[in-house]
Amino acid sequence: MTAGNSSGPPEGPAQPAVALRTALERYESARSAATLDVAFVAAARAVAERRGDRANEPPDVTEIERLFEELPDYEALVEVAVAETERSVRAAGARLWEWFEFETSPPTWNDGERSRARLLVACACAPLDEQVVGWLGPRLLKLSADRWAALLTADLRRADEDLWRRVLADRYESVWRRCAPRGRWRTRELADLIAKDDATAAAMQRRLSRWLSAGADIARLPSELEAAFVQTRTPHRLA
Repeated sequence: MTAGNSSGPPEGPAQPAVALRTALERYESARSAATLDVAFVAAARAVAERRGDRANEPPDVTEIERLFEELPDYEALVEVAVAETERSVRAAGARLWEWFEFETSPPTWNDGERSRARLLVACACAPLDEQVVGWLGPRLLKLSADRWAALLTADLRRADEDLWRRVLADRYESVWRRCAPRGRWRTRELADLIAKDDATAAAMQRRLSRWLSAGADIARLPSELEAAFVQTRTPHRLA
């Protein structure tokens, strides 16, 4: 954002902050991933200029809050990035609950997860990690993975056998034969197993948490569900 007169652009300490303002304005206009990346780089430079000798060291919470006061555009960028991520999280939750056809409401971040996301995003550009996309994305996914996995497992424990036939599809018959509890007169259902067996439910929750943390690829979900049943049941069946 250069003035159209002889004074030219600001020099010295003010210049990185002005570049951040310009980058944030461009993002607000374009709303593209590329302009958001540019804004992150600009934020990193502005933050590094303020931090001086500590520019290459991770900041603590107190320093982050001070930087927010000194660089309002830095805080604005963090809020924008968290809001964009939260929208993606909310959409992912809705898709997942729809896939299972649950009647409960899909979750989004709670206040604690949102607060941690804000801190993680702030730390991502103080200093800017060259591999920020590699570590920030998974960390943001992990914020709610355990809680969401617990909610999923609770709904799965209340589900009937029709859900398992549908979500396991062509895997269902094999999983049912290997893992369903056997009574004296008949083989019961997978719904009985997960509803009544805490070990199977715990295995399911662990699997779902890892799956969520790894990116929540729906194509992999039937395999994870199958593995959760097999993990706790097959050894007993073969013993």
